[in-house]
Amino acid sequence: MSSEPKRKSSSSSNSSSSTGEGRRHYRGVRRRPWGKFAAEIGDSAWKGSRVWLGTFNTDVDAAKAYDYAVFKLRGGL
Repeated sequence: MSSEPKRKSSSSSNSSSSTGEGRRHYRGVRRRPWGKFAAEIGDSAWKGSRVWLGTFNTDVDAAKAYDYAVFKLRGGL
C-alpha cells in the first residue's frame, strides 16, 4: 500500500450541469427553470448594466444572439 492520499478522479467535465445532462455553457446564456434559454450581455459603457437579448428555445440560438450583440457593441476582430 502506498502512503499517498487517494485522489478523486475527475471523470466529468466542468461544462456538464448538475443534473448530469452534459450541456454546454455559453457566455451570457442562462437556462430558465422551464427549459428555455435566456441571453443577456453586460455593457460596460452603461455602468455595468445588462442588455436583455431575449429568450430562446436552444442554447445555441441564445449563444448566437450573444455573439451578434458582442460584435455590434464592441466591434469585430
